[in-house]
Amino acid sequence: MTTTFYRTESRKILFAVLIALLLPFQSETNLLSAQTAALPVLRVSFDGKFKKNMPAYLNGMMQLTDVDGSVIELPAIFKTRGATASNYMMKPSFNMKLRTADYSEEVDTTLLGLRSCSSWILDGMAIDRICMRNRVCFDIWNEFSRLPYKTQYDGRYGTIGQFVEVYINDNYYGIYCLNDRINRKLLDLKKTKEETDGSVQIRGVLYKSGTSDINPQEKPGYNEDLTACVVSWHNAWELTYPDEYACLEAWEPLQEAFANGKNAEYVKKYFYLENLADYQILIMALSIGDNWGNKNHYFSIRNASKDIDDPDPAEADKRRIVLIPWDLDTSLGGRYDGGYYDGNYSAWTLKSITSNALYPISAVIGDDEYKAILKKRWIEGRRGAFSVESVKAKLEKYRDLFLESGAWQRMVNYFDSSKKSKPKYVNDLAREIELIEQWYEARFREMDEYFGIKNFKSVVTMPDSQEEAINATYYDLMGRGYKEIPKSGVYIYNGYKVRIEK
Repeated sequence: MTTTFYRTESRKILFAVLIALLLPFQSETNLLSAQTAALPVLRVSFDGKFKKNMPAYLNGMMQLTDVDGSVIELPAIFKTRGATASNYMMKPSFNMKLRTADYSEEVDTTLLGLRSCSSWILDGMAIDRICMRNRVCFDIWNEFSRLPYKTQYDGRYGTIGQFVEVYINDNYYGIYCLNDRINRKLLDLKKTKEETDGSVQIRGVLYKSGTSDINPQEKPGYNEDLTACVVSWHNAWELTYPDEYACLEAWEPLQEAFANGKNAEYVKKYFYLENLADYQILIMALSIGDNWGNKNHYFSIRNASKDIDDPDPAEADKRRIVLIPWDLDTSLGGRYDGGYYDGNYSAWTLKSITSNALYPISAVIGDDEYKAILKKRWIEGRRGAFSVESVKAKLEKYRDLFLESGAWQRMVNYFDSSKKSKPKYVNDLAREIELIEQWYEARFREMDEYFGIKNFKSVVTMPDSQEEAINATYYDLMGRGYKEIPKSGVYIYNGYKVRIEK
């Protein structure tokens, strides 16, 4: 093995800390837009090799070289991840957790300008032929939707990431995306409280839908250590937080939610309707097939010990549930096995999506209040994060990064020459991106048609906040002003005539 490391473990830790401290302060948005036409290189090394369904992490080292030549090197542990991804070991996705020299403790470190974490995801994107769908969709989500409460990360509740080229034990594996995680710190969930008598009070909780940690999944129940639960037929969940305090009490909010699954009033009380609408818009507009059933999303609660009927709305809100997307690679016309490409893309209709909604959206999808919010959010999204121009810009930014850095051609050459099984990819990335953009233009028109929107100019500047919307004035064709966007008809806003039809 030819990789060179620092002489002492203490120097590695010191170097990592210095790098984190010396990084100039920038917002997450500025850092993400600053990735230049070159990719950082991540080398990981460990004894042994990755295997499907690994039972334990492997001790090793990571060495990350940024495009400016700066290097950070730390002990780390590694393990393959993902149910579908585990079938593509020629380009494995894996978890990387940074550790101290003896591997006994976590080390929070800033990597590539992303938030300081100890646990990272290296997404191999083995079934995504353009290696960017998950990243593009989360970029859209982060631009479009924010948590209904303030956090130190400006309410962000999607992952952020940077593309890198990866070597595993000195073997080249191509383009990966280094992502942060959906976790307690990002969502500002209240830590579990340890009482003086040795008991614990469960407060913040985070549940992940879809897990193989419990089988069979035909009947409700828990696994032995209470870290996984089947709430109904093939509806299995993982206790992401607090997994170290797994107990029946931690599962009570989830069990209660599903016990009231068909109750629209319960959902309107315990969930945030705008959050649910944002999630539905994401699935509809980008045709994300793997995130509409019993997998690939989270439920989070800031503090499950709070009373939803607390007279202080701020305290009651801490008991409400947030729906969070996860693993968005079956999107933008793609398929779970990479089978849709070269102009052949998903034909999943909007009608089919809305007629098979996941819980809790299924309980309110026919509710007039929810439908009004859903339409409003599409009107807001179509001029911003979901506009054709915005989606194209994100696809083309990463296309140019891959091509101008030479990383795409290096990866294609490597896998083209390989005699082993290969991941899914296309040789002509520029053509594939162009075809996906055409698919999205058609999908955008379908969305407008679904919501009855005609002659709506994409350059209309709608209010940027609820406060601005309340204070804005809309005019009918007689010049009469009013304060709310109408449900149908023609009105004037910001100098443009807008037609909304039922």
